[in-house]
Amino acid sequence: MHLLIIIATLIITLVFMFLTYLLFRNYFYSIIFPLNTATRIFFISALFGSGMSLYLFSESGISLLNHYYETNHLGLGIGVFLVGVFICFCFNIVIFRTTILINKISIFENEHAELAKGNLLIAGIQSITFLIFIFLLSGPLIQLILNLIQ
Repeated sequence: MHLLIIIATLIITLVFMFLTYLLFRNYFYSIIFPLNTATRIFFISALFGSGMSLYLFSESGISLLNHYYETNHLGLGIGVFLVGVFICFCFNIVIFRTTILINKISIFENEHAELAKGNLLIAGIQSITFLIFIFLLSGPLIQLILNLIQ
């Protein structure tokens, strides 16, 4: 059973991170290609934040998967786990877009132009804002999902 969970988690993680990479890559390549230092910083922090979000979601998902396995409802457990990963993916997209919107409102500069010029301050502000949102909002969202499941 544990081997099945490890293999399933590995496959889900690879697919999740690959899709996240493709989604964010398209955004950053629309700013500048090849990526400069500022866009790389923001890109790496977006991937890191998405990975941490997946880690936080997977902890609860694996616990639920074990619970459903013990109650002989493995298919339901896998389904709930996949729905949680999908919610995590959507959550990352929403937080990423929210970060861009908040920084667009609060910083009176065109962030696309500043990132294209290599402004490390803008990249750092956006990176930190994204990571703070991920770390602060992942936990309450997971608790909300777990309460809805019960």
